[in-house]
Amino acid sequence: METFINWFLEFNRFSALAGSLYFIFFIRDKKHTTVLVFIILVCSLLADNLNYFFVRIYSNSFIVSNSWYIANFIVSLILFQHLLKSRKFLISLLITVFFIGSILSFTYFFKLTESNTFIRLFSNSTFIFLSLAFYLELLKKPDGRLRKHPYFWIASSFFIYNSVLLLQSLFKNFLIFDLQISKAAYAWILFISLSANITKNFILFYALVLIDKGYPDTLKPKSAKA
Repeated sequence: METFINWFLEFNRFSALAGSLYFIFFIRDKKHTTVLVFIILVCSLLADNLNYFFVRIYSNSFIVSNSWYIANFIVSLILFQHLLKSRKFLISLLITVFFIGSILSFTYFFKLTESNTFIRLFSNSTFIFLSLAFYLELLKKPDGRLRKHPYFWIASSFFIYNSVLLLQSLFKNFLIFDLQISKAAYAWILFISLSANITKNFILFYALVLIDKGYPDTLKPKSAKA
């Protein structure tokens, strides 16, 4: 099991590479949406690899993961402003609350080298909520071609990833300290979180391909290019 997890960790480290390279070498019309998705993928790629090396050198990678949560939250919310144009005020408010909350939490409750529960739970909950809000918007404008709708896949990547991480954040301490699960059992928890990250990165890659192929990167459906 340990060998498999180590292999999976290696795969996870580079799971955002495919989408990043596709954006650089194949997307000629670099729209605002694709640029934001590219930034999210690059941040994920950097964070996954920096986490890997920090754990091995310093045995603590929280400074990397905390920094990634902050950067990813801001860029991802800007992306959701395009997915949910009618919710721009709400999204601006969420950025403000997150920014103030992050400053207060790091000032009074957490160090940069500790897992910041506030930014993790707030970030995960926010993107689950916004993804569901986007699904409701889609229901108001049924398309019938969701498999070819880039924004649907972008929202789905956030929903899947953040749902898994939220559950992990809520139950991780309980499982480890209260139930005192074995190392082998914890490996499965790690496997699930890595799977969520890999899934998110490849779904975003797929969304980039759809936009590049001419499918609409707006909520209102349009015909795909021939």
